[in-house]
Amino acid sequence: MKDLKALFYSTGIIPVIKIESLDKADGLAQALRSSGIHVAEITFRTKTAPGVIERFASRHSDILVGAGTVTTKEEVDSALSAGAAFVVSPGFNPVICSYCIEKGVPVFPGVNNPSLIEQAIAMGLSVLKFFPAEVSGGVRALKAFESVYSSVSFIPTGGIQENNINEYLALKNVLACGGSWIVPTDLIEAGKFEAIEGLIGSARRTMLGFLPLQHGDRGLNREKADAGARIGDGAAIEVKTTSLRRSLAMLQAEGFSSVPGSEVMRGQSMAAAEIEIPSLHGRIRLVE
Repeated sequence: MKDLKALFYSTGIIPVIKIESLDKADGLAQALRSSGIHVAEITFRTKTAPGVIERFASRHSDILVGAGTVTTKEEVDSALSAGAAFVVSPGFNPVICSYCIEKGVPVFPGVNNPSLIEQAIAMGLSVLKFFPAEVSGGVRALKAFESVYSSVSFIPTGGIQENNINEYLALKNVLACGGSWIVPTDLIEAGKFEAIEGLIGSARRTMLGFLPLQHGDRGLNREKADAGARIGDGAAIEVKTTSLRRSLAMLQAEGFSSVPGSEVMRGQSMAAAEIEIPSLHGRIRLVE
């Protein structure tokens, strides 16, 4: 669970996917991978969900796949047989939660009020889906929960878009946000995976305040790097970000390293830190 929480936190947004056609699974997985996303929730709102989960688990093992909108024991069994690494339910169903706990699979039930949160805590659950987020009080509700349920982390889902995601990610008790707008079903079915990459890239740019300058073979190409493209030896570009801690986690998850001793503290909180960009012989300085 610790590794799962770290993955969720460093990703920031978990794509909530409704996919109708199994033959679109590979193209979607490549779009997620190319956009720096290595976790996905496949919802049981279509008959192809088990097959898509199996395809992800068997062919795209670098993307951790879970099952969403799970409401019955039979769906839990189907998801686990297909290779799902976690289960997400829209509401808090003690039967489903107990069954998943017995099976040893992480389960994230949907809650939206103190009574449901306390029932989940009583079952030993500490990561919960906050659903439907916007109509259940959104950021204000989560702020109220923070002081009372300090041991609980939330994955708010429902009504979250690029224009409000940072309001959620700035909260200490938010692990990540669930989002379907970055993986629209119509684009998936049309095979418009470049458009999906664009939506994910825009969302990640909003979350970070920028996009990494290099990601695999995308972004800055190797020829330019080999030709000596550089920011300048020892120079740094300063970038303001909503959450310094989360931005560092997201960048480190992509292989970028923080510069030892570059951290600037303001009281007990980090106010600035630098990230090394080897291909550009320079650094970016993140400030909050």
